[in-house]
Amino acid sequence: MARQPMHVFGEGTEITRVYLAAALDEAQRVEAVLDAAGVDYAVEVEAYASGALLGVGARTGAGFWVGEASVDPACLALERAGLLKGLVDRGR
Repeated sequence: MARQPMHVFGEGTEITRVYLAAALDEAQRVEAVLDAAGVDYAVEVEAYASGALLGVGARTGAGFWVGEASVDPACLALERAGLLKGLVDRGR
């Protein structure tokens, strides 16, 4: 299991973004953790707002998407690896 093109999840498949990496080295760490955890994921370049109060505009990052069944295992692996900054809030 590893990085997949987004279309592999199939139309109608529920997917969730589990992480938004702001830098290349961060994205590479996320990929390594998800690979080691055996999670299928897709990566998509995404725009996000950063420091709106400071006048910094939109930036781009790498969004990591997984199928619904993999959300908890992916998030737990990322938490254990100390990758918290771009982790989605699961409301827990």
